[in-house]
Amino acid sequence: MSKFLQVAVLAGSSMLSASSLTFGQERTKVPQMKRELPTRSMNLDALRRTEYDVLIIGGGAVGAGCALDAATRGLKTALVDADDFGSGTSSKSSKLLHGGLRDLDQAISKLDLAAFRRVRTCLKERSNIANLAPHLNQPVPIMLPIHHWWQLPSYWIKLHIYHLMAPSSTRGFQFIRTPEALDIFPMMRRDIYGAFVFYEGQHDDARLCLAVILTAARYGADVCNHMKVTELLRNKEQQIVGAKAVDQLTGKSYKIRAKVVINATGPGSDSICQLEDANAEPHCTPTWASHIVLPPFYCPEEVGLFDPNTRSGSAIYFLPWLGHTLMGTSDELRESSEGPQPTEMEVQYLLEGIKSYINPNFDVRRCDVLAVWGGYKPLPAETNELRYSLLKNHLISLGPGNMISIVGGTWSSFRVIAEKAIDVAINSGGLNPMRINSITATSCKLDGADGWSPNMFIRLVQDFGLERDVAKHLTDTYGSNACKVAVCANPSGSSWPITGKRLHSEFPYIEAEVRQGVKDYACTLVDMVARRLRVAFLNVHVAEDILPKVANVMAQELNWSRKQKSRQILDAQKFLHTQMGQSPTLDPAHTNIPIKLDVQQVQKYASHFKVLDDQESGYVSINQCCAAMKSFGVKEVPVDLMHNVLRDIDCHSQGKVNLYEFLLLMSAIVHGDTAYLRYAKLRLDQRLSTITNRKRKMIPVERSGGGL
Repeated sequence: MSKFLQVAVLAGSSMLSASSLTFGQERTKVPQMKRELPTRSMNLDALRRTEYDVLIIGGGAVGAGCALDAATRGLKTALVDADDFGSGTSSKSSKLLHGGLRDLDQAISKLDLAAFRRVRTCLKERSNIANLAPHLNQPVPIMLPIHHWWQLPSYWIKLHIYHLMAPSSTRGFQFIRTPEALDIFPMMRRDIYGAFVFYEGQHDDARLCLAVILTAARYGADVCNHMKVTELLRNKEQQIVGAKAVDQLTGKSYKIRAKVVINATGPGSDSICQLEDANAEPHCTPTWASHIVLPPFYCPEEVGLFDPNTRSGSAIYFLPWLGHTLMGTSDELRESSEGPQPTEMEVQYLLEGIKSYINPNFDVRRCDVLAVWGGYKPLPAETNELRYSLLKNHLISLGPGNMISIVGGTWSSFRVIAEKAIDVAINSGGLNPMRINSITATSCKLDGADGWSPNMFIRLVQDFGLERDVAKHLTDTYGSNACKVAVCANPSGSSWPITGKRLHSEFPYIEAEVRQGVKDYACTLVDMVARRLRVAFLNVHVAEDILPKVANVMAQELNWSRKQKSRQILDAQKFLHTQMGQSPTLDPAHTNIPIKLDVQQVQKYASHFKVLDDQESGYVSINQCCAAMKSFGVKEVPVDLMHNVLRDIDCHSQGKVNLYEFLLLMSAIVHGDTAYLRYAKLRLDQRLSTITNRKRKMIPVERSGGGL
């Protein structure tokens, strides 16, 4: 009973604090940004000669937040990252600034005070981040299906509490009946009772991380990516007083001295802790979360869908993101030694989840997957320290060498965790900041936020002659700095648009953004296509197509030699093939369909495939296959039969087939034998059922930090 009263008091206090948020907070006068953005070489020079108050290792969400918090308090701040800023988990999230609906369910059903505190914190922080970067996040309606009438009161109560706990400016929720729900989301199965629609925040995680870094740099922080820490520096008392870092681009070493060192490396935090103490116990539990990107017809353009109670027992969500559909499920334990590569088994698992949810009249195909990626979430290990913490989803600990290590957190809580970490740094290091309290919650805006408005893109269309979607993309990405990018845009060479050469016809990215990306510390081709432009996360085939064009612009800006440019393209292709799902680790299940051809027939068709594939891409188009069928004596191509065969063999690419798939297609169409394909498909489905029903090491809500 006492626990119930505690939850009730917390609920009441959070609702009161949310309703009086704008009246009860004293807004601190925001300090002005100190300088224009320094170059990477300028930052490297500063790292060599400056003694800092705070050195932050790790440029993900929490590390970037620490740099901004420290710099705005007037502390001498440095930040380094072994790869690019946000290259790890921080760019591989669900793209939601969620309040924690699953946490609220946990809080109510199990009277979990920590879960309730997480919801209260995340809802408040979602509002703070919206104030910090209004151009980089926006509310997105989420549909929550109701499968049984008796779920209706329960969900209404939870959503009502959820809304009351949020700041007063948060949009409400509503119930819609089945016909309206299916009209909004026509791909969904018909067996629902209705749906609720509520709102969460959505953002571009990599861009938000970069914007926080750039803002910290303008406030005076010296930031440098591709700087790997190899050693921690110590004083006579064996306290940590800095770090030795190696520039991964040049191989040069730098000794960076600081009064306090903060380890914010996320899933890699244990490796830095072991530099401090070789016998340090693991602080982090590796947790893998996979996502796939699908064409926009899988999800309405403006509405997402979340269901925490699917038939398989896991959660599923579909979200509109940058003109595509982002789909994912819940977290799973996985050893970090397996690397950040998605596997074909994971892809098939996610596709099977879609098939059990989408209208059965719709074909869910492997070839619809445009990109596959995942990341390790840095969940803190279960210890007494975590057990007695308030939120139980992150830890800020002080090591034996006085190094501060941070484990855990989400995008919804990165700012408040960073604030706590800098408070600890000030106290443990005896630092003297210009401002004792953090100002990032209410009195600070990221670079590009001031002067931005939702209709600012109209100005770019009118003043510079940019296409509407390009102008909208620029203002939603760069905020008020979009004009600086537009000024540098090349003429299109046509009557309309006047400026803005696209890198690809299907995407709003233009060449001027590549030059801006170099100014924003993009050092490699992967930095550019993955985190400055995001095209690698949306469509790996398009990303590979534009590599030469992007490399040419970067070569001009960074003075790459021909050999360096070729090396960058090869490295980027390897990244796309391994980490973005262009060539995921194949499971034998996909290639166990027999090819009913003799040796001579295989040689004949394989030779014809080679002739058709004159670009040596490894693929031929379906139109080329149709032409080949006619040359083999097929008078009229059986389009419906071909559709069924393509569905059965489950091609890995839209509109084209590889050699193995070509042989299957020729065997079935030319010889009129599809019965064995259906039989083979049954065998394949049996294998996939094994994948779907495999024992997954799931993470309970109280350990994962909630999610949607």
